[in-house]
Amino acid sequence: MSNYGTFGENNPIWKAVNRFADMMVIGIWFLITCLPVFTIGAALSAFYYTAMDSLRKEDGYIFRRYFRSFAANFKKGTLLWLIMLALGAVCGMNIFCWVINSDMQIAPVMLVISALMLFAWLVTFTFVFPLQARFENTIGKTIQNAFLLGISNLPFTISVILMFGILAFLCYISWLVVLIMLLFGTGVAGYLLVYNYERLFKKNGYIEEDDGKIQNDDYEFEVEVDFDEIYPREEKAGTQETDAESTDMEDTDIENTDTED
Repeated sequence: MSNYGTFGENNPIWKAVNRFADMMVIGIWFLITCLPVFTIGAALSAFYYTAMDSLRKEDGYIFRRYFRSFAANFKKGTLLWLIMLALGAVCGMNIFCWVINSDMQIAPVMLVISALMLFAWLVTFTFVFPLQARFENTIGKTIQNAFLLGISNLPFTISVILMFGILAFLCYISWLVVLIMLLFGTGVAGYLLVYNYERLFKKNGYIEEDDGKIQNDDYEFEVEVDFDEIYPREEKAGTQETDAESTDMEDTDIENTDTED
């Protein structure tokens, strides 16, 4: 049976159904592992990593990949979440202080400072967990890189912030949107974000095109080969062959000499 038939694994419709099922499964496990609240950081990192693997068509079960990544990112992901939560609380307190003191002369200055702090927090939060899931680094360096990456790619950062803001507003005004997001929206939105994060990382040169993991995937790119590692092996093999030929010639000369004697 052809792989491109009605139920073949390469059939576009069947692939789309499998991908949508993956989105729903990952979204549900993400919501479940977020329930303790303090595990949200590890859940965000695991969601990103599992969605990335699914998009890149790597082998393995989603359940197993998700919880393997959840366990691997639990310590750092949780610490990052608690740090970002504390910084977000500080930003919220600054805004609250501005609201209750809005009639003071210093209120405009407080507003500017609060707005800048909140913006810096949002920029950092946009990238901190994708970086945690994708790269190995210290917590402080991950936060620093997240802020710098967000500032250097401001249009992308603002679009992500606006998307979250619109979704949050829609969920606030309608319980139907909340239900749709719980059942379908979390996985779909997450996959779209992961896909665009990966494109951004490749565009900035933070990861290789094939990343050493896949070949012949849906992405259209050429697999790069490091010829510097290939040539020495060929030269070494050629040297071994030359040494072997030289040894054979020496043995032949010795035999000829014995015959003449």
